[in-house]
Amino acid sequence: MSLFIAAALLGLAEGLKPGPLNTVVIAETLRHNWKEGAKAALSPIITDGPIITISALLWWSATSLAGLTGILYAAGAAFLAYLGVDGLRSPAPSLKRDENVEVKPESLKRGVITNLLNPNPWLFWTLAGAPFLVAAWDEGHLLPFVFIVGFISVLIGVKIALAIMLDRSKSLLTERGLLWAIRLSSLALIGLAILFGLQAAAAF
Repeated sequence: MSLFIAAALLGLAEGLKPGPLNTVVIAETLRHNWKEGAKAALSPIITDGPIITISALLWWSATSLAGLTGILYAAGAAFLAYLGVDGLRSPAPSLKRDENVEVKPESLKRGVITNLLNPNPWLFWTLAGAPFLVAAWDEGHLLPFVFIVGFISVLIGVKIALAIMLDRSKSLLTERGLLWAIRLSSLALIGLAILFGLQAAAAF
């Protein structure tokens, strides 16, 4: 129980912390609805399995970790810049649903790519999560899964709650106000891309 509580507290902190995935959740919620934001929020279920496995292997190699960090920052910068520009080019949203227009959002795909290219989960699991899991494994082979389930469930729950609250507040916005909100979230993505680019340059 203490392990689960520790994992839940870490998941809460990571779920609330501003970052690329939260920005994508916000952008998809503004452009579509809370369900699309929730799909983006679910991406850790797909991405964190490989991330946890690879991070555990990389834990013993600081040199490999440093190289991987630079590559991830560069790739993340490129993808975040693409998302930002795509958001800036999006048309003004309509608050009236048009049944004749077919919209095919790709929120889960965007969330998965963003999270895979986001150095934060890699760094978290490599520098904090993986050592924690190794120590938990020594105490009992099921304990690492308790930690993982506690962390991931709270992390995703916080992001889905954010999408729901944001979606409900959209009713207070005009179409022009909603467009500006999307533009601001897109600029935030571009700002993150610039920061990632600087981090990539520093890492290399």
